[in-house]
Amino acid sequence: MPDESEHAASHMIGHLLMVIIMVIAAIFILQSIHLPELDWEYPEPPPVIFSITSIKSIPPTFESGIYLRNIVKKDFQNRELSAKIYCNGELLPPCTIETLSITDFINTVHNGVEKLKGQGGRSGIWNYNQMLIMDLSNGFIHPGDIIRVDIIETATDTVISRDSMQA
Repeated sequence: MPDESEHAASHMIGHLLMVIIMVIAAIFILQSIHLPELDWEYPEPPPVIFSITSIKSIPPTFESGIYLRNIVKKDFQNRELSAKIYCNGELLPPCTIETLSITDFINTVHNGVEKLKGQGGRSGIWNYNQMLIMDLSNGFIHPGDIIRVDIIETATDTVISRDSMQA
């Protein structure tokens, strides 16, 4: 008849072997399953191509305007660009501009934006160093507001330029 100490040792060895077999099986199963790689890198923000040079907000009615300049030595088809304007991180809902071509802009619904002015929107091309002025409806921008302008390439719906400035 087996001694009590021998019986306890074989029982413990059995449990230990079962744990080892389970760990090895788990390793094989995990290797066969393709787990997606986690991307810990954050996407780079869009570059500043169209720089906000100044922001107008004149009391008491807070006449509002945003002055943009093409600061890269590249020409852009302004009718292929649109813009979204943010104030303190919130999209100004009526201030989505469907085109930056002044001629085409006249025919669009443009609530919140009274007019576009400047060389950057006048011809079909926004050349290097040319200015575009977005004349917004009164009351949209107040001193101290953080204004962000996203310029979007409409064909791909991609933000190609982003700049911010405090009013």
